[in-house]
Amino acid sequence: MFAALGLAVWALMATLAAAYYHGQYVETRGTFEELKSLAINVNLLLDYGNTTKNWHNQTVIAGSTVFEALLVVTKKVEYKTSAYGVFVSAIDGVNNVAETPMSGRAWLWYWWNATSSKWTDLMKASDAYILKPGDSIAWRYESYSYTF
Repeated sequence: MFAALGLAVWALMATLAAAYYHGQYVETRGTFEELKSLAINVNLLLDYGNTTKNWHNQTVIAGSTVFEALLVVTKKVEYKTSAYGVFVSAIDGVNNVAETPMSGRAWLWYWWNATSSKWTDLMKASDAYILKPGDSIAWRYESYSYTF
């Protein structure tokens, strides 16, 4: 009789444990599916300005900015934050260089406009543009000059 009672208690505890863990699985699976729906694929080009170009196609990010996507593909980023947003000063050891107060070489980012088939400067800080699924972004190290 005690053996039967012990077996019944064991069966009840095993059933409760199974129900608990199944509930945890369902909850975790739901959270995973929700997070997966937030992840997007983007294409990111790093153009070092010396014919070296590294594409990071179908990079999975969690619905973030151009700057955050850059941090996904390389951890070697130097930047400063100001009221105007993030300013990238170096990527992978390639530093911005001011040749004069109005010219030099710097990292600039562009968005691929599929309608016009052109790289477009959106005139925003890289932390201000929220990426959409399938966006293509280029970080290019290039010459700049300003004239007034």
